Amino acid sequence: MSLLLIADSKSDYYKNEEEDRLQNTAVPEKTCGRDCVDFVPNKAHVTNFDILVLIVSVVSHIIDVGLDINIAYRYFHSGKSVYFILTVIFILFPALVNTIISMRMYALDTESNSVSKMASREWVIRILVLFFQLAPVLRYCDSLSYALKSRNAEKQQDIVNQRHYYERMLKEDSDVALLRVFECFLEAAPQQILQISILLVDSRDESTFHWLHQAGSIVSSLLSMAWSMASYHRSIRFVQADKDNISWPGTVMQFMWHFMVTVSRIMSISAVATLFPMWTVVACAIHWGIMTMWLCMLDRTNFCKSSPNGATKKEHAGEVLFAATLALVYIFTYITPSEGRTRARYLVYYTVCFTENLVSAVTWASKASPEVQNTWYFLPLLIFSIVPFIVGIVFMILYYLYFHPKGISAVIHIKSPTNHIESPTNHIESHVSLAQDTDTSETQG
Repeated sequence: MSLLLIADSKSDYYKNEEEDRLQNTAVPEKTCGRDCVDFVPNKAHVTNFDILVLIVSVVSHIIDVGLDINIAYRYFHSGKSVYFILTVIFILFPALVNTIISMRMYALDTESNSVSKMASREWVIRILVLFFQLAPVLRYCDSLSYALKSRNAEKQQDIVNQRHYYERMLKEDSDVALLRVFECFLEAAPQQILQISILLVDSRDESTFHWLHQAGSIVSSLLSMAWSMASYHRSIRFVQADKDNISWPGTVMQFMWHFMVTVSRIMSISAVATLFPMWTVVACAIHWGIMTMWLCMLDRTNFCKSSPNGATKKEHAGEVLFAATLALVYIFTYITPSEGRTRARYLVYYTVCFTENLVSAVTWASKASPEVQNTWYFLPLLIFSIVPFIVGIVFMILYYLYFHPKGISAVIHIKSPTNHIESPTNHIESHVSLAQDTDTSETQG
C-alpha cells in the first residue's frame, strides 16, 4: 500500500501551472456566515485530524470488505448455497462497477488539464489495486498522498504547492464520495434487504445473540448509506469555488432526509420479499427499467463522452450502460444526474417510490399469515415501511427551505482556461454530472 503514496511530484510542472493560474484567478471571496465552515481556506492547512480520517477510512473499508467475505463464508459453511451466491453477487458486482467508474475517472483526469500524465508504473499499481476490487481504497490513498505532499510543502513554505496539493486532496475526496454512494446502494442496500428477509423468515431458528448481531449490522449499514449521501453532497461543494458550502446543520438535515427515506425503502421491499421474492425482483426490475429510460431520454450525462463533437456509437453504448447502473441506485435513492430544476424530478421520483412503498406494505399486511400477523414485529415493520418516508420528505423540505445555500459566493474568477480545480460545470461533465447540488431556485422550480 505504501507504493501508492510514492509518486513523481513533478514540482516544476505543478508550480508553473499553479503560478499561471494564480496570476489569472483571484481567490474566491466567501462571506463568513454559516457556510464558511467547510470552505477551502486561503491557508490550505492539512491537520492531523485530516490525516487520521483518511487512514481510518482506508482501514475501515478493508475491514468492511473482510466482514462481507466472512458473511459469505458463513453461508457457504452452513450449506445455505442460495444465500451464499446472492451475497457473493452483491459483493462482486458493486466492486466491479466501482472499478470501471474509477478507471474512467482516471482516464478523464488524464485527458484533461487537471492532472498530469501518469507514469506507466503508476498505472500498473492502480490497475492492480482496481483488479482486487479496492477502488475506494485507491482513492483514499491518493487523497492521503496529496495531503502528505501538502503538509510537506507547508513545512518548506511552498505556498503554491501547498494549496495545489490541498485542492487535489479535496478533489479526490469528492471522487471517493461518489464511489461510496455507488458502493452503499449497490452492495449494502441489497445486502440489507437479503439480511432482513432472512431474519424475518428464519428468526425462530436463530439465537438471540445472532438476531441482535444481524439487527446491529442492519442499523449500521442504514446509517452508512444515509451518511454516504450527506457527505457526498457536502464534499462536492468543497471543490466548487462559486458555490456556498453546506453548513453542518444542513448536513444533519440531509442525513435525516436520506436515512428516513432509505429505511422506508429497505423495510418495505424486505417485507414483501418474504412473501413474494420473485415478484419483488420483477417489480424492482420494472422500476430499474423505467429509471434507465428516464436517464437515457431526459437526464443524459457525458461520463463516457471523450470528444467535444458528437458521441460515437461506443460512447452512446457506454452512456446507456452507465444510465442502467445509476438506475440501480434509483431503486433506493435519487441522485441529481445533471444541472437543471429538481423540483419536478423530486416530485415524480418520490411519488413513484412512496406509491411502491404503500403497495408493498399493504400487500405484505394483507397476505401475511395469521402467525406472522401475531408476531411482535408485524406492526413496527408496517409502520417503518411508510412513516419514515413521510418524515424523510419533511426533512428534505426543511433542508431546502432553511438550510440549503441560497446564493453563490462572490468570486472574482475568469481568464484561466485550465483551472486546476474544475468549475461546477466541468466537474459535472467530466465526473458524471452527479457532482451538482442544485440551488434553491432550481429546486423550487
